[in-house]
Amino acid sequence: MRVVFYDSGYETFGVQYLISVLKEKGHDVRLFFDSSFARDYLAQDFFLMDFFSLTAKQVCDGICAHSPDVVCFSVFTIFYQSNLSVIRLIKRQMPDVKIVCGGVHVSLLPDIVLQNDEIDFVVLGEAEESLPLLVEKLQQMDKQVVKDLPFDQLPGVWNVSKGNLVKRGLSPIPHDLDKIPFPEKSMYYKTNPSLAITYTAIASRGCPYSCSYCNSDTIKSLYGSYKERYYRYRSVENIIAELKYALREYKPRYIMFFDNVFASRKDWLIEFVKRYKEEIGLPYYCQTSPLTHNKESLQLLYDSGCCLLEFGFQSANEEVRREILNRREKTPAMKELIRSAVNIGMFTEVDMIANLPGETAQHLDEALDFFIETRPNWVNLAFLQFYPKTMITDIAISKNILKPEDVTKIEHGYMATSMRLLSKSNLGKTYRVLPFQVFAAFYFNEKISRRIIALTKNKLFSSLLSYMASPFLYFSRILLSYMDRRDFLIRHHVVRSFHAAKNVLSAKIFGSKKH
Repeated sequence: MRVVFYDSGYETFGVQYLISVLKEKGHDVRLFFDSSFARDYLAQDFFLMDFFSLTAKQVCDGICAHSPDVVCFSVFTIFYQSNLSVIRLIKRQMPDVKIVCGGVHVSLLPDIVLQNDEIDFVVLGEAEESLPLLVEKLQQMDKQVVKDLPFDQLPGVWNVSKGNLVKRGLSPIPHDLDKIPFPEKSMYYKTNPSLAITYTAIASRGCPYSCSYCNSDTIKSLYGSYKERYYRYRSVENIIAELKYALREYKPRYIMFFDNVFASRKDWLIEFVKRYKEEIGLPYYCQTSPLTHNKESLQLLYDSGCCLLEFGFQSANEEVRREILNRREKTPAMKELIRSAVNIGMFTEVDMIANLPGETAQHLDEALDFFIETRPNWVNLAFLQFYPKTMITDIAISKNILKPEDVTKIEHGYMATSMRLLSKSNLGKTYRVLPFQVFAAFYFNEKISRRIIALTKNKLFSSLLSYMASPFLYFSRILLSYMDRRDFLIRHHVVRSFHAAKNVLSAKIFGSKKH
């Protein structure tokens, strides 16, 4: 059976693994990789976003050019409406094609997603077992017969049949990750060869923590209700085998580990760093939690080749972290850990979320003081996005920041960033110059940084700077990445974005291709 997957912007591990699983089952599997900036989560504030994007019709034509039997979408909340536009066009052009949707948004809101008649089936949870079963049944039976199958023949697959919602629970969770074939990369590299320069991998699934703003915790809660162990590790042997395969086939220069929390088990870390250094030896990036590591484990990471480390930080205020973010880090320990990472020699990034529920000017000043004191190499400043069924959405409702109708908009993909939060906090003007303040805090010495921060509070300067925040964030980060060779991640995104823009312009000029 011919199955076409849609993916956009950057590599999606779920899609890559499912392509490999279906290929292993003997199906004709293809990929339409949409290079549009509008459907790349890293380019959402880029001022030329729409220019470097395909229309829904162009995407539809590219998918239909493969003559698929089944088209699969992994749906993210921020792209839900965009995906629906493409799905509706596909159904008009190919009424008999089967549309299957999965992903986090679908797993949390299957009943809402299935209100769209164009979507035939949704798969809840990790689909390595459920999706091949569904494709097999669709190959053997009429679609309506498949829709009426009992739970035990199609676990994790939901659909509407004769006006009734057919629920079949969650997909069986794969406990032994080593049994899953390596993710399919070559289809992505064919569309955007620059992706092969940096090989992406994950050594675990799930997360040991329960941050209020993260949809990883909401999925964990789903599986928790089924008494499933959600946080799982691949063996060191298995991840090293994948990386060796990547070295032979794709010859990358760098490795990126996209685990939610990398190397949270010390026994795994000790085995990994020894084998990685001896058998792989490439510079790598990982992201982790301040609760996971100490100076000793940071040194192990660095010695094995970790040159770029990203810490979840989010807020400098312990009460905010505890009560709003459901995080338990102690500020002195966080300061010491960031200093240690910088002193060891890793390019150290710190994540910060602004416009949190109940945020005050004092909270922002605490963050600036924190960065002045610790001097990380970069701060990833982001403004809060609300996702369905997260704890922070409930907190925002309780504080009268979100209304019930706002939750409906979030669940239908119409609203992620709450502009009401900016106005209710009375910090709108501060947020507009916050990128400049944060940059000054971590980049310059204390005397200079405090002078710059004071200058940004001047009414005239703040008005001028507010129009420059987005370009400043992009171009300052790009410039710094070329000044510091350790920061390969941003250079990677620059090069792959250049190729993506070229693909989009080529499709616009010469017509959509079967990417």
